[in-house]
Amino acid sequence: MLLLGHCESHDIALKQCFYQTHASREMDMDVSVNMGVDALLRLLQNRKLHPNMIRDYTLPLLKDRLDLLPGSSKPDDRFIDMATPWMESLLSMAKRMYDLVFVDGGSGNSSEWTNGLLRLADVLVVCLPQNRLAVHRFFRMDELQAMLATKKHVLVFGKYDRYSSLTHKNLLRPYGRRLQTCSVSYNTRWLDDGQNGQAISYMYRNRQVPREHENYLFMRDVRALALALIEQTGLHNAFFGGKETPI
Repeated sequence: MLLLGHCESHDIALKQCFYQTHASREMDMDVSVNMGVDALLRLLQNRKLHPNMIRDYTLPLLKDRLDLLPGSSKPDDRFIDMATPWMESLLSMAKRMYDLVFVDGGSGNSSEWTNGLLRLADVLVVCLPQNRLAVHRFFRMDELQAMLATKKHVLVFGKYDRYSSLTHKNLLRPYGRRLQTCSVSYNTRWLDDGQNGQAISYMYRNRQVPREHENYLFMRDVRALALALIEQTGLHNAFFGGKETPI
């Protein structure tokens, strides 16, 4: 089972991928009060939260397979002050309930919450654009580089253009570092379906597409990334009950 949560921002692209826009708006008020990380933190602070209760405050995406924990409705600075002291306890409970816990740490954020997530993570997933300057800045982040030297990690280049001379190998070569690297090809259909809340149906529709299909490269890359994460986390389980063969 997988718990997928973004704990610092309420209105995010992640939730948009799984729920259509109008449905998402209708549920926002109820979610902000009765579900999500805010509700879990209230229970935790009152010493009433138990691991088997967590699922009751998530949005189920795939029955017994994938749950989404909605983010906080509070402004980021208030959420960070409130949540940071309880972060380790909350993650510990989530790990007791779920096989795998993904938490989105945000983009380019060096808040106390994000830094705490990095320290507590078993595996770090770093997403970078196919941009030489961004890669250079990444290698100048001394604290993060020190963490990568001691933690399992995967470096991901998203919206990847395979026809560019800026391949991930060329981008990383000047730094002489061997990092676990994956790339996910740019895909228009995924962009559209993701913004329309159709992420899961997109994956199911395209999981067996042939090589000549327009979505083949994207699905191949996503599968390779998923396998890399499974290997790094030690969860070597077959997808879809073992009924799927690799592309």
